[in-house]
Amino acid sequence: MPATVAIRHCPSYDVAIIRRELETALDALGGWQTVLHRGDRVLLKPNLLFARPPEQAVTTHPAVVEAVGQVARDCGTSLFLSDNPPYPNVFRNARKAGLAEVAQRVGIEIIELRHPTHTPRREPVHTREISTPPIAKTILDFDVILNLPKVKAHQQMALTGGVKNLFGCVVGRRKAYWHFKLRPSREAFAAMLLGLYERIAPELTIADGIVAMQGQGPGSGTPFPLHCVLVSPDALAMDCILTEILRLPHSMQFLTQTAKNLGFPNADLEACQCAGLTVSEATAPAFTLPTLTPIGFSLRHIIKGIFKNFLQSAKTEAH
Repeated sequence: MPATVAIRHCPSYDVAIIRRELETALDALGGWQTVLHRGDRVLLKPNLLFARPPEQAVTTHPAVVEAVGQVARDCGTSLFLSDNPPYPNVFRNARKAGLAEVAQRVGIEIIELRHPTHTPRREPVHTREISTPPIAKTILDFDVILNLPKVKAHQQMALTGGVKNLFGCVVGRRKAYWHFKLRPSREAFAAMLLGLYERIAPELTIADGIVAMQGQGPGSGTPFPLHCVLVSPDALAMDCILTEILRLPHSMQFLTQTAKNLGFPNADLEACQCAGLTVSEATAPAFTLPTLTPIGFSLRHIIKGIFKNFLQSAKTEAH
């Protein structure tokens, strides 16, 4: 059965407009009641890569988080928000990105992702033999995970969307270590990401593509007005659609081609269907693709990052 990706035109970060478009998108997917139920513990997982203001398009925009949070709150759920950024921490990054203010207004508790575990939230089907880093045990406590990526070009993997956003569920500097470990092969890195995706299994992915990032993402590109939000229960299908919208050449489709090789059913356009805008209507011909750089971090980078994290933790405890 084809996976459905709802694409809605969204011209601005007006919370009321975003909420309206999200509700229309979910109607096409069966309604919010297929995802959220009264009493559910719900984790919102945005992209909080760095402590940057929202206008730089590095992080998931606070208006998108607010619109999602309003709907989830009105469904009678308990709301939590987290990510595991490389530096310095989720609380500082949330403040700088405007999410702390939204969390206070909507009633969302910001938490840390802790305690690495190899226990999956769901058993993998296509990636049983793929080695993955441990995920935060914290996420096993939630009934629903709403995956809220920012649509961005990525100078190592070409695109960061729904699947790669879940890399933030890996605790601490382990992310840098896995970049280092898998640096010889983008395909191996993509397989690891797909393994995490199967093990975390978010119930719904809502991508902030209102203002995307082009060029040398995920942190050094420039904002690009894509003017859409994408919604799907299948993050891989969404990423497949995004490769078409952003016109990634076949040679840069590392994630979707690896998924196809592993037997994922929704790894190409023919296996996906769109609701709302069509792919051609959402296509961004002027989007600047990244110049690819070698994947991975050096051992020196990892040691430096560990030292920075140690200093930040000591500073936090001192206050």
